[in-house]
Amino acid sequence: MLSRMNPLHAALSILSVSLGLGALGESRAATLVGYAELPADTFAEGPASGAYSGAGLRGEARFKSQPVQGFSGVQLDKAGGYLFLSDNGFGAKANSADYLLRLYRMNLTPKTAGGGAGSAQVGAFIQLRDPERKVPWLIVNEASPERLLTGGDFDVEGFVTAPDGTLWVGDEFGPFLLHFSADGRLLEAPISTPNLAGLPTLGGRAPIVIGHRGSSGTRPEHTLEAYRVAIEAGADFIEPDLVVTKDGVLVARHEPVIAVLDKDGKVLEATADVATRPEFKERLKTKKIDGQDVTGYWVEDFTLAELKTLRAVERLPALRGRAFDGRFEIPTLAEVIALVRETEARTGRKVGIYPETKHPTYMTQVVGINTSQLLIDTLVKEKFTDPARVFIQSFETANLKELSASIMPKAGVKLPLAQLISGPKEAPYDWVAAGDKRTYSDLVSDAGLKELASYAGGVGATKRLIIDEQGATTDFVARAHAAGLLVHAWTFRNEPTYLLPGYGGDPEAEMRQALRAGVDGLFTDFPATGAKVVGSATTPEVRSPQHPAFAQGASSAAANLGGSGGYEGLTLSPDGQTLYALLEKTVTGDPAGRLRLHALNLATRAWTLVGHYALDAGGEAIGDITPVNAQELLVIERDAAQGAAAKVKRIYRVSLTRRAADGTLAKTLVADLMDVKDPQGLAPSTRAGVFTFPFVTIENVVVLDANTILVANDNNYPATGGRGDVKDNTEFLWLRLDAPLSLAAGVGR
Repeated sequence: MLSRMNPLHAALSILSVSLGLGALGESRAATLVGYAELPADTFAEGPASGAYSGAGLRGEARFKSQPVQGFSGVQLDKAGGYLFLSDNGFGAKANSADYLLRLYRMNLTPKTAGGGAGSAQVGAFIQLRDPERKVPWLIVNEASPERLLTGGDFDVEGFVTAPDGTLWVGDEFGPFLLHFSADGRLLEAPISTPNLAGLPTLGGRAPIVIGHRGSSGTRPEHTLEAYRVAIEAGADFIEPDLVVTKDGVLVARHEPVIAVLDKDGKVLEATADVATRPEFKERLKTKKIDGQDVTGYWVEDFTLAELKTLRAVERLPALRGRAFDGRFEIPTLAEVIALVRETEARTGRKVGIYPETKHPTYMTQVVGINTSQLLIDTLVKEKFTDPARVFIQSFETANLKELSASIMPKAGVKLPLAQLISGPKEAPYDWVAAGDKRTYSDLVSDAGLKELASYAGGVGATKRLIIDEQGATTDFVARAHAAGLLVHAWTFRNEPTYLLPGYGGDPEAEMRQALRAGVDGLFTDFPATGAKVVGSATTPEVRSPQHPAFAQGASSAAANLGGSGGYEGLTLSPDGQTLYALLEKTVTGDPAGRLRLHALNLATRAWTLVGHYALDAGGEAIGDITPVNAQELLVIERDAAQGAAAKVKRIYRVSLTRRAADGTLAKTLVADLMDVKDPQGLAPSTRAGVFTFPFVTIENVVVLDANTILVANDNNYPATGGRGDVKDNTEFLWLRLDAPLSLAAGVGR
């Protein structure tokens, strides 16, 4: 039975997989040795169809019965001939509710150099159905006894016949695997696709989203409103930077100076409206902070009561506007904790806080307060000391060491600490104040990370340590993880001014790259964006927007696969034990143009991720897969064009064990379907001995023998454009390969 599965292996050593992704410079033009057509307007018995519009509205049926085409999968029929799987119908879920999903038995008679009709005869069909109600959601024919399955229920693509005679079908809407009896009866509930790629975080834990100063990209930073919006957006932690008032209360401000003025009295930067308050005019002072003279208004010169009369303003008004200026107070740490508790009581979400002790050397030497001690005292007083809900961070080292060695032990608490790391030429100010000439570059050396791990559990690293100025991923995360340190990267912002050119203005692309690098958390001014990216990368299932969960109330924003991007390719290993299922589109978080190849052990039902198939430049999707031997598959790759615009219509031999330099499965070109030799003129479209196959979708391939494969298109009935302004027929090609395949025993006829 397995021998009827499509196995492939093009032994083209010139295009060795060890060289990478296929040497297109030396085109492999297979030879057309047989040709047949099935007219587009071919119908089988069944109810009228084609009554639904693209919006899902029902009108008058266009067809009196069931169109046979298009075809999205082929296998050799054990009774002789071929089995072809009909596609989901008329191109979309909404317009295919009256298209019945079937497998058609067909006899093909090729036109060859020796003659032949070049015809395709449609025989009996197997109707896919769910009479035992295995599908747990509503289907189109929900109330009928046989519950015939339609293109409004599933987008079926590849299929195989297992050694026990049952049928396995790949679906794109879920994506799901569907298990049917030999006569088309669904045997079990659709099998979901697990999200197996994972992220290389420390210990495999899901990354956290940290609302940097709250949702500071949408509200004035360090306000209860900014924190509230961050929590509602999905932040796991909110970050209050902490400074201290004249009467010893910790409040959330990015700096102890809340308005900076130049020598002429012009406000250069402000987070509060203090410079507009004449009653505080005399509080303007110049102080030295971290070695720099700064003129402005300082939190430590105001009591809490005085600060509460002020209102927050946007720190970056030229970028983010002033719509919320003057509306929010400066909050205390206690008030931030109260907000977190109120949210938990209302929603059940346990959100954490990630406080930073700002300028501890300045606070101790100039202000006279140990803010690290005050922070622990406040957390203890507020009974907020769960180590799963607090990180304490600082750009200096001495205060973190003091917290680790004495302050926290004396208070009976143990909270994780994070050493903040800035640019390599900068240095912790406690080192500068002590005359230490080292910089942050010393902290991020292997030796520095090892020493850092003696007092902290994590690193709050500038993102340029992880993704350099050229957009390349560095080895920093791997080195930090090797030292046992979490890596929380800062700061991710949506505005294009903060993005490298290579991202094309897409902040999600930057975040996804950081997640692929293995970061354990993202500091972001836009936690809604961070939560979306992390959620897509960590959802337990791969889901397309057509997944039934999204029709039942779940937000389709949680989809992590492009529309109908599921199992375009499905095949079976030559030994009959393993299903191989290849997605058509890229899962969110994976590099663009990389498609996941899954394996399912039929005996144990264990899933594994075999690797990623890399599309060529210009490649948009795959069309089908079939085995060659235990180590290799054939893959159809195509672009999204047809007719004269079509360029990429190719068949590759893909290794399941060998990988290119970038880690993707190595592949070798077997046949260029836009350059097929036809010296006998077998196909009516052949010109000057060259046949091209410019259909938008080519979704069928099966191995006949070591030298010959059969390929056919999906005509997306009733589509036109492959051969001009006419309905596309289904064309069947018998191709003799330039080099024979190394077939496993039993593969082919």
